[in-house]
Amino acid sequence: MIRVGVVCEGPTDFLAIEAFFNNALEAAGVASQFLPIQPRMDNTSPEGGWGNVLLWLKKNPPASRIVKYFGGGLFGGGLEYEALDCLLVQLDTDVLENGSFQRYVCREYGLVVSPATAPDARANEIVRILRLAWRETEMNQVDANRHVPAPAVEATEAWCLAAFTAQAQNFELLSGQDLIDGFMSALETTEGRHPNPPYAEADKSIKRRKRFCQTHRNSSARVADNCEQFAMTLEYLRSFA
Repeated sequence: MIRVGVVCEGPTDFLAIEAFFNNALEAAGVASQFLPIQPRMDNTSPEGGWGNVLLWLKKNPPASRIVKYFGGGLFGGGLEYEALDCLLVQLDTDVLENGSFQRYVCREYGLVVSPATAPDARANEIVRILRLAWRETEMNQVDANRHVPAPAVEATEAWCLAAFTAQAQNFELLSGQDLIDGFMSALETTEGRHPNPPYAEADKSIKRRKRFCQTHRNSSARVADNCEQFAMTLEYLRSFA
C-alpha cells in the first residue's frame, strides 16, 4: 500500500487524481490511498486555483513539511497523518498564460515563465516552477524524490474526457473552448442529457464531478494511453511500491 498526499488546485482535481491514479495503480497490482492535503475536501473547501497550491507550499517549508508528512526528524514526531510515501503536487498547464501567475512566479522565484506551446514543454515548465516552489534545493535527495510533480495538460478535465472517450487521440492538445465543450459534453452524456455546446465554462460541482469520475474510473488505461503526462506521473507513483 502506498500512501499519497495530494496538494492540488481544487476539489474537482482531487477527485480526478484519486479516481484515475488509484485505478491505474490497482491495475498494475499496486494498492494505494490518496489523502487530500490541499484542499481538505470538506464542505468549506474554496473553489480551486493555482494560488492555493503555491501558497500551501510557501506556508509549509521543507523542514516542517518533511516532519509533518514523511515522519522526518530523529523521533519521527509531529506527523499529521501516518507517514506518507510521497506528496503529489498538481498544477494545470493552462495557468502559463495567466498574467497574475506569471507575475507571482517572477516575484517569488525570480523566474520568467516560458511561453511553451507543445504539451511536453508546457508540462516541463510547470515541473520547473513546482521544484522552485517546494524549494527542492533545501532537501536531501530522498525527500526531494518524495515530491511528485503532476502537471495536468491542459487541465484535469482532459483526463476525464480521455476516460470517457473510446477513440484514441492526444487529449493534451485540447485547450480552451474545445476542452470545455468536450468535457461538458462527456459530463452531460454520462448523466443522460443531450449535450448542447458551446458551454461558458467547465462545471466545478463536486457532486457531479465525483459521480463522473467514479463512473469512468475503470477506464484509467485510456487516460494513461492518451495523456502522456498522466502516464509519466503514474510511473513515478509506481516507483514507491
